[in-house]
Amino acid sequence: MNYNKILIFSTILILFLGIVNVASAADLFLMPQSQTVYKEDTFIAEIRLDTGEEEVNALEANLEFSPELLEVLDISKGGSILSLWPIEPFFSNSAGKISLTGGIPGGFKGQGIIAQITFRVKELGKAIINFGDTSQVLLNDGKGTPANLNLSEGSYEIIEMPGGLPKISSSTHPDQNKWYNQNTFHLHWDLKEGVQYSYLLSKDPLSIPDETPDKPEGELKWMGDMGHPNLEDGIYYFSLRQKLPGENWSGKMTYRAMVDKTPPEPFELAIAQDPTSFEGKYFLSFYTTDKMSGIDYFEIKEGKEDSKRITSPYVLEDQTLRSKIVVKAVDKAGNERIAEFVPPKKPVPYLKLIPYIILFIIIGIIIIWIIINRKGIRKSNRK
Repeated sequence: MNYNKILIFSTILILFLGIVNVASAADLFLMPQSQTVYKEDTFIAEIRLDTGEEEVNALEANLEFSPELLEVLDISKGGSILSLWPIEPFFSNSAGKISLTGGIPGGFKGQGIIAQITFRVKELGKAIINFGDTSQVLLNDGKGTPANLNLSEGSYEIIEMPGGLPKISSSTHPDQNKWYNQNTFHLHWDLKEGVQYSYLLSKDPLSIPDETPDKPEGELKWMGDMGHPNLEDGIYYFSLRQKLPGENWSGKMTYRAMVDKTPPEPFELAIAQDPTSFEGKYFLSFYTTDKMSGIDYFEIKEGKEDSKRITSPYVLEDQTLRSKIVVKAVDKAGNERIAEFVPPKKPVPYLKLIPYIILFIIIGIIIIWIIINRKGIRKSNRK
């Protein structure tokens, strides 16, 4: 009997420890984890991290995808919890691989976005995106200890687009894969007589309009030609379904709009000189992030020189440091943030001017003496 109690207790203890271990593990996953997409369409898969009860400060994510079905168009770092990127995100469409490495100074605990990957769908089938075994998350414990990590793959069903669905277009956001700083989203589709429509604007790519016909309401909203004003920053999905006379509601048609009106974060310029770097020349260092669309490029203007795109660190053209330096950070929506370096004015060497001042005083005294004497001579001649 005692052996049975020991066995039951041991089993409960093992199960409890297993539950604790799972609960304390970090989760690396894709959002959405599953989705049905049409061939030739594009979709965005977010890489997300949930640290659970742990605090982490570094991550390496290595993903594999089906290159015959999917193609990577872009990897965005906008809104990422990673602020240090020693290596820029890498992808290979031929090999079907994606690699991201970054750090979080001070650590992070909770759930956040690592990156957003835009895929184009090439062929029909079931596309799988999974994390390789070399993916890891490091604890913020000063030792670089790997955290317990759960990896979840993404599954995406690719189908042919049904015929007869409305074609949605936008005059304000014409490219679904591009960020815009326009926060009014105009849409258009051709109306058909006798057809009912149901629509929905949401930040959830999986949202589906219900089967209740919608009637236009509010400012800038009318069927077939519609506007959504004053949108906050974010990625929006306009979903549309139609009901032909005598038929059931159709599948949905989705149009994506990416809005970012916020400039990159403020930043400062740092000028340094190191005998072991850049032949001892002065160089410029700078860094900033953009919370939504991500930094697209940096541009510099030194004095009267033409502007040009650069990366940090950058060796200055004017090694005398007498030129005004303007660096502009531009995000993927075209928003700008500027940082400047204005060289200090050189102090006037007043001590060096003293001899010249004395000389001018003497000359002035001589001129005044000459003028006075001439007047005296003229008076005496008149007498």
